[in-house]
Amino acid sequence: MGMRNSKAVIAAILLGLLGFVAVYAQSSEDADSLPPVRITHGPVVESVTSSTAIIAWSTNVNSGTTLRYGTSANHLDQGAGMPWGGFTHRVYLKDLQPGTKYFFQAESGKAQGTGTSAIADVMAFETRPNAIAP
Repeated sequence: MGMRNSKAVIAAILLGLLGFVAVYAQSSEDADSLPPVRITHGPVVESVTSSTAIIAWSTNVNSGTTLRYGTSANHLDQGAGMPWGGFTHRVYLKDLQPGTKYFFQAESGKAQGTGTSAIADVMAFETRPNAIAP
């Protein structure tokens, strides 16, 4: 009886090691062959109010999320972002001026394992004017 149990334990250990080796081989291989980061969808302006906007985009690999914005296309002096990365990037802008045209540029840097960055073209949106009370 003791003999049968030890064979089962040895088989379980071997299977566990094989699984570990397969996972390790796959992850180290991926790191070498990761493509440079690209913006695959967007950026799109998901919603705009008189003082807020939500901008979103997607990337092909895990990367950072930064949005530079301002009221002049040549002077994107404000920034917003998320402290973590991902494939989907969504930035919430607040304290915007009503009825104002804003220019923005999305950037995803520090792409996982590649050290590359993707920068979108400068785009624009306009905040809604304040509602005037009747």
